[in-house]
Amino acid sequence: MTKGDWLDLTVLERKKYNYLSEVMDLSQQMGEALDRNDQVSVRMLLSLRQDPILQLEELKRSIQMKQESIPAEDRKRLAELLAEAAPENEAEERYARQAGAARRLLERVIEVDRRLNRRLAGDASFYGKDGR
Repeated sequence: MTKGDWLDLTVLERKKYNYLSEVMDLSQQMGEALDRNDQVSVRMLLSLRQDPILQLEELKRSIQMKQESIPAEDRKRLAELLAEAAPENEAEERYARQAGAARRLLERVIEVDRRLNRRLAGDASFYGKDGR
């Protein structure tokens, strides 16, 4: 894969991280509004959170299209890096670091969302009674 391909994928992962950061911030604010029992703020923050989530969906399609545009052997290497294989050069290192940061933030966002959803919906939570 060319350095340009790695750079493109790294930039897309950075954008993903930025959108996830926005979702995390709004989610934390929602939790604080719930603590205050401020339903107006909760509804407003829920609405505001929708935009970066939609942007993430669009970005997901862009990442998928970029991955599909590279040769199969490069897609295999990409999958290895995402599975935490050791990078072989600086471009792979930058990509792996950025993709890893985005993945870890996504895991945190999902956990916060799970807690918020259970607080808001109770037994009717999207995540179900077992929290999954």
